[in-house]
Amino acid sequence: MIIDALKLSLLTYFKHMGLYDYLAFIWLFVTFFVLIVLAIIVAKRSSVAALLLIIFALILFTITPLMIEYKLNTLLRTTSTEVSMVKKLVFSDSLIVEANIYNHASKPFNICLVHTYVTKQTNATGIKALPILLKPIAVQSILVRENIQKDDFINYRAVFDDFTYTGEVNATVKAECY
Repeated sequence: MIIDALKLSLLTYFKHMGLYDYLAFIWLFVTFFVLIVLAIIVAKRSSVAALLLIIFALILFTITPLMIEYKLNTLLRTTSTEVSMVKKLVFSDSLIVEANIYNHASKPFNICLVHTYVTKQTNATGIKALPILLKPIAVQSILVRENIQKDDFINYRAVFDDFTYTGEVNATVKAECY
């Protein structure tokens, strides 16, 4: 479930990349190439230094794309969500989650990828709550094609059919808007 949401998130991100995204990835590839060339030059004098440069370049090449997406989403595509209602229907096996998606960016959004996670309700905090957050009861990812103007919001509703869990639940909604 979470793997499918991650795959959809990455595909949507790559499809809606902007100028700053391209510039950041060009910077990443140039930096990686420079570090590899520098490692080749240093290898004549010290193989240990060259190996450390290659390891650093590989670490940079794997971690930086995630940091680029996170930083650009917080700087250019700022959104927030607020769950307004979580209701388990009595006469059917359905759960309804209603939320508001707010646009705090300086430009309007045309499309949002909305992830809704339903987890067991718990009083645990910190590391004890991590297993519950990593294994949600239900996950739903939907592309919402609706215009959200600057400093405006839209209402969002997710319906989970065949929801048989009987305990108390929490819902979390995350939105990536472009």
